[in-house]
Amino acid sequence: MLGKEFTEEEIVDKVLWSLTPKWDSKITTIEEGRNFNVLTYDQLRGNLLAYEVKYLNNRSEKEKKKKSLALKSSKDQEDEIEEFEDEEEELAFLLKRFNRL
Repeated sequence: MLGKEFTEEEIVDKVLWSLTPKWDSKITTIEEGRNFNVLTYDQLRGNLLAYEVKYLNNRSEKEKKKKSLALKSSKDQEDEIEEFEDEEEELAFLLKRFNRL
């Protein structure tokens, strides 16, 4: 293996096999394309980078937004509960002082 020179076709195949399942739709599109047999590594790399920027980053940003909204809402509820408890404590303290007078 060491010192062996791979052909463009072998490199493209190895790269496609190494991708994770989230790339399945893109792999299928590339393999079914007309120029798959003559696709170079540089062309494949450019194709995959464009796909990642356009689709995968948007998908991960949407997932982050969904997750952060859920966290924000639970955090907001906790803050409201804490504020309510603080107000109750202050009110109780004021009532005790008022009753002493």
